[in-house]
Amino acid sequence: MNAYFIKRVYRGLFRHVEWNIGIVHAPIGTFLEANPRPLVSWLPPAKGGKFLADPFALVKDGIVHILCEEFDYHTFRGRIVSIELTDWQHPSTPKVAIELPVSVSYPYLVEHQGDIYCIPETGQAGEIGLYKAREFPHKWVKSGSLIRNFAGVDATVFQYEGRWWLTCTSDYPQPDQQLFVWHARDLLGPWRSHSGNPVKTDIRSSRPAGTPFVHAGCLYRPAQDCSRTYGGRIVLNRVTTLTPAQFEEQPAAMIEPYANGPYPDGIHTVSAIKNVTVIDGMRRRFVPSALQHNVRKVLKHGL
Repeated sequence: MNAYFIKRVYRGLFRHVEWNIGIVHAPIGTFLEANPRPLVSWLPPAKGGKFLADPFALVKDGIVHILCEEFDYHTFRGRIVSIELTDWQHPSTPKVAIELPVSVSYPYLVEHQGDIYCIPETGQAGEIGLYKAREFPHKWVKSGSLIRNFAGVDATVFQYEGRWWLTCTSDYPQPDQQLFVWHARDLLGPWRSHSGNPVKTDIRSSRPAGTPFVHAGCLYRPAQDCSRTYGGRIVLNRVTTLTPAQFEEQPAAMIEPYANGPYPDGIHTVSAIKNVTVIDGMRRRFVPSALQHNVRKVLKHGL
């Protein structure tokens, strides 16, 4: 057995991924500065073989609502939960917001014409679905599909220069490499494919990693750098050209994991809400329920 094989088996049995959510009391543009390290206030970690990741926030009636993925190692499936904070402190117990027959993650939030929408990742369902809040944040109804017959991963929607834009990768054949773009005149569509799709192929900077933002007149798009490991770090891409026929961007800054904090092994979401930024962080540790799942998988399918 070679060293890589032994390391892979060891990680599968004894070192499991565990994500959590952090609050940064600084605007997202702070991460464009050289070697930025704004302080992070981490939420209490989930218990019972679960973890929290992919946070997006919205303020309503003075209450901060964070929607995120709650992944459960017992079922090996994610669902969307909501967490409430008063003055960005004292988080409530997570409550289920969206739970589907397939695993759900990356609950991207959009406010449009007085309504609140969520675009959760449902790649296993083979579409990019749109959900409308009936009673925010706990009751949602599916209002349609933005992109049908496409296993979109981490769909991210934003307005720029008079159009709506949607960026994502595809679950097949590789969710971390190829970037796809769609555009529309209205959030509800119709959505049209960019003529250059996929507009780029790069495991270092394709997969979306949070909310795009404009800083000093330039558009920036957070993306995952999965070249070392999934969720290894975030790159902030400066988008230099974005039209229905052309797309160009260049890496502008990196957001590294907080190596001296409790989650030193990864970061893969950075989202803006007013002058506050919400992130996630990853650590590897032993999770009993993950071990049980992996052992069952090995017994059923082999290594």
